[in-house]
Amino acid sequence: MLLDYVTGFFSLLFLGSLPRTSETRTCQLFTGNNHVQARQRYAYGDECWPNANEWATFNSSISGRLARSFPSAAVCHTEEYDGELCDVARTEWTNSFWRTNQTGAYSAILWELGYSQCHINSTKTAPCQPGLVPHYSVAAEAISDIQAAVRFAYEKDLYIVVKNTGHCFLGRSSGIGALSIWTHNLKGREWHDSFVVDGAPSGTSGVPAVTLQAGEQWLDVYQDAAAHDVIVVGGAVRTVGAVGGYLTGGGHSPFASKYGLAVDNLLEVNLVTANGETLTLNEYSNPDYFWAIRGGGGSAWGVITSVTYKTHPNPSNIQVVLVSINSTDESTVRTLIHGSLQGLVTVTSGGYIGYGQILNGFQGLFIQPNGTNETFASSFAPFFTMGTLPGADLQIIPIDLPSWLEYCNTFLTDINIAANAISSSRLLSSSALMNNTKQVADLIYNLRDHSPTFGFIGKVNADSSQRAKTAMHPAWEDGRALLDLGVDWADEAPTSEKKQKKEKLIQFSNLMDGVLGDSSGTYTNEANPYEPDWQRVFWGPKYERLLKIKKKVDPTNLFVCNRCVGTDVFWEP
Repeated sequence: MLLDYVTGFFSLLFLGSLPRTSETRTCQLFTGNNHVQARQRYAYGDECWPNANEWATFNSSISGRLARSFPSAAVCHTEEYDGELCDVARTEWTNSFWRTNQTGAYSAILWELGYSQCHINSTKTAPCQPGLVPHYSVAAEAISDIQAAVRFAYEKDLYIVVKNTGHCFLGRSSGIGALSIWTHNLKGREWHDSFVVDGAPSGTSGVPAVTLQAGEQWLDVYQDAAAHDVIVVGGAVRTVGAVGGYLTGGGHSPFASKYGLAVDNLLEVNLVTANGETLTLNEYSNPDYFWAIRGGGGSAWGVITSVTYKTHPNPSNIQVVLVSINSTDESTVRTLIHGSLQGLVTVTSGGYIGYGQILNGFQGLFIQPNGTNETFASSFAPFFTMGTLPGADLQIIPIDLPSWLEYCNTFLTDINIAANAISSSRLLSSSALMNNTKQVADLIYNLRDHSPTFGFIGKVNADSSQRAKTAMHPAWEDGRALLDLGVDWADEAPTSEKKQKKEKLIQFSNLMDGVLGDSSGTYTNEANPYEPDWQRVFWGPKYERLLKIKKKVDPTNLFVCNRCVGTDVFWEP
């Protein structure tokens, strides 16, 4: 029963308007560092958009790798209609592997369309508007392609976005009429027995590591890692990019309780800067820039071309624990929600990492590398106790798998593919789970119609001194669970419904702040794309330092994205 539940649970686990007006704007060219006006960020349709000859010259400079981008259903509609490709699109519509291979496709369909129309099941003659999809994409196959694109965007003052797989809760790789740098084709994995970062002091010991190119995705990395008998601290979704937004957002992981977040395992970054130059970042070369990359969020810092992560020994087993505790009695449901919140402190203190959902109780999936019967019994004791409550239906099933790859083959999946799904989230500390239990439990109980979820449950293995080495919100020092409220809607839903649901997320953000206070934070990769007080919620007291670094490394503010450091581009509900 619980194994059947897992597929449905992950499909529910995680659930736009425009950052610029669609009117044509008059031409006012950017004039460099001493400009008076802000960047105009010209997009398709604006007077300063490059002419056909300029685009042709640019395309020639990158060996013809400039491509027009369209919403993923465009091949089923009049202007771009292709019967054969339309059949493929309809067959593969919810296939994340297919979606990540399209320049104009996004995992969540709302980041393609916004309030526009281009639906897969509508008629051939139905509207197919460009929505939020960039007008052109540079299908980069070399770093030089990225450099050329950055320089062209700088010189022409273009609205530029960066995209790999299109997995982004905040729509940061979308951009109506923009020029997109598409890094998905930059593949490559290099495994090191003893890696020493560039510029390290003489005699510095090397560590096992892997260097990943910009287009790598986690399932491919995990499969290759297994062949090298190691693991990499990465995400819990198959097709998320291992390099880019996942990393700059911090990168939580099923291995976080043992090895920390992805940013805690980052050794070195190579990227193209705002002036089109290549740069290597680590703790010795450009330490401030490196600090900002480690949690500074989105593509605000440049175009990452490769990263090097630590690797770790392959665990001897992966213990999976499936938990389901529910009741049909409303008073018992309240007790179960309350008890589950406090029980998560014990579970996470035992080293388990998981994901969960609140319905008429609690359902979750947890893992622990090298888990034992002893750690299982002690960590889940609060749930066994709750199972004795009148009307409670408890199922807890421990499963031992021989390897991380076996876990990937059994449980790793993709979520909310081609859905209109977004969420708002807050980190819950052990103090909040134990001392603010009633307030949090009441809030969850009253929002059960929206199926609140725990996008991440687990104590991250990084003390405060280590956390200070990254730009991650201080709330991560004792973040035990990421509470999400998700909303979604049908493609044909009216604008009023979309707005109402987006506003629901803003209300949730405000309600959580009322319970947790101003020091509350979140995981930026799974945050509200319309978060009202985003600087504080995403980075807390670290935002001011991030902003200073941003102004130094990108003084003309070329790289912008929704709710990114120093941005002047926002999605609004």
